Parts: sequence; structure tokens; C-alpha cells
Amino acid sequence: MSNFRDLLSEKISLFRAADVDTPRLDAALLLAHVLGKNRAWLWAHLDDTMPAILQEKFDTLSTRRAAREPLAYLLGEWEFYARPFHVNSAVLIPRPETELLVEEALKWLHQQPVHQQQTIVDVGTGSGAIAVTLAAEELSLQIIAVDISPESLQVAQRNADRHNVAQRITFLCGDLLQPVSNPVAAIIANLPYIAEEEYLELMPEVRDYEPATALRAADGGLALVWRLIKDTPAHLLPGGLLGLELGEGQAEKVTQELARLKWNNIHTIVDYAGIDRHVLAERPM
Repeated sequence: MSNFRDLLSEKISLFRAADVDTPRLDAALLLAHVLGKNRAWLWAHLDDTMPAILQEKFDTLSTRRAAREPLAYLLGEWEFYARPFHVNSAVLIPRPETELLVEEALKWLHQQPVHQQQTIVDVGTGSGAIAVTLAAEELSLQIIAVDISPESLQVAQRNADRHNVAQRITFLCGDLLQPVSNPVAAIIANLPYIAEEEYLELMPEVRDYEPATALRAADGGLALVWRLIKDTPAHLLPGGLLGLELGEGQAEKVTQELARLKWNNIHTIVDYAGIDRHVLAERPM
């Protein structure tokens, strides 16, 4: 039987050969996951022998990772806004840049004269990362989480239960804002925005494993965004916030359209890679 040091070395070599971006980190995270320990414990026990009962599980997960299955799906969870979120192949893996959209929504909310008991809609909730985080960070909020996929809503509900905010989140299955009846204070959306021609160029972890319906859209990736902008005034209170996550090169087109429609306080948020990633605007009074 092998010790942890030898196993890590073996899997690091396997992942490097498969062009995995972070072979050492991924090997350590998978081994710690199988052992039910954290990485700090693992580094302190590198000479321990791998229990035979866990060897097959570790080998199986490693083989799947070498086939470029996302690490988050193998671990069954991923961190967002310093909280663990359950994920599976029904939902996108939460990205760190989306945390910036949450921060801007909270900042806007706290600048309002009265922000108690406000209602925010999270369109295309997926894992529920945005909805659950907003509810957990602002205890007075009511959230409506909408997704067209029942499987995604099951994952989001599980995460709401995990973080003890389910009583303030209403989960609705439907297309964009169709299930929302009353106007709300803010609408936040991370919709599919990858153009069809760009989809095939994505890294295998994304293209081959994450749900395509949550990634790609027609009209250069903006088909759903244009629909949402058109439908939003009927569902957003005057002065309410619209916050959108977008793909590279899309923010300028969206800000131009919002300006044409006379929206107020239109501004763009740059992500960690220097990309204009989010557009926020307020509905005219």
C-alpha cells in the first residue's frame, strides 16, 4: 500500500499529462476529500498509509479529473462568498467574479432610504449562490429565485436549507421573469451569455460537463439579456436596480441599449481579469 506522499506524486503526474491547470492543488483536494480531512491535516500526515478501503474511490475520482471533469463536481461542493455550496452537473459552478455582482447589489440596497423587507429576484438562480448569499448577508431581504430547470431549483433549495435561509426564499420554475407577479426592488441575473461560435472553444471542464443551457445563448450570447431588459420594467419598481453579469465585450452594447431606453445611473463593474463583467442600472422613475 502507498503512503499519501507517493499517491499525490502519482496523481500530480497524471493530471499534468492531462493538462489540468492546477494538478498539485487538485490532487491534494481530492485526497483530502476522500479522507474526510482538510489539506492542513494532509500535509502533516504525508507518510501515513492510504486505507485500502479508500484507495479505489481516490483512483476513480482521479481518473474522472484526468478526463477533465470539474473538480467542484467531484467534490460535490464549491465555495462562494466564503460559504460552501452544493453543486452537481445540473448547475453551473459558482465563479468568483459573480461575488462582485452580489457586493454591488448589497451596496445599492444599503444606499436606499428604506431597505427593510425589500424583495429581490435572482433570475437563472442555478445553484442558488446569488439568492442564498443575498439572503444570508441581509437578513431583512425576501428573495425570489427563478430558474427554468427543476433540477437546478432542487440544488438551490438544498443550499438554502444548508445556510438556513430557505424561509426567506421563494423558488419558482419558469422562463426569466414569467413566474414573478408583483414588482420588486431589484432584479439580479447571471444568464447564459456565451455565443454559439465561442462555445466550442471553451475549456473541456466547461464545454463537456457544465450544463450547456446555462452557458450559451443566441444573438452573440445576448438573446436572453435582451429579452430580460425588455420584460424588466413590468416587474421592477421605479428606481429599482437591474444587475447583469455579461461576457467579454458585451457590456458596451448593453449600456448603450439601457441608455437608449433612458435608464438611470448606468455603470459597469470590472472583474478580477480586467473585463467589464457586470452592468447595473436603475429603472427610470
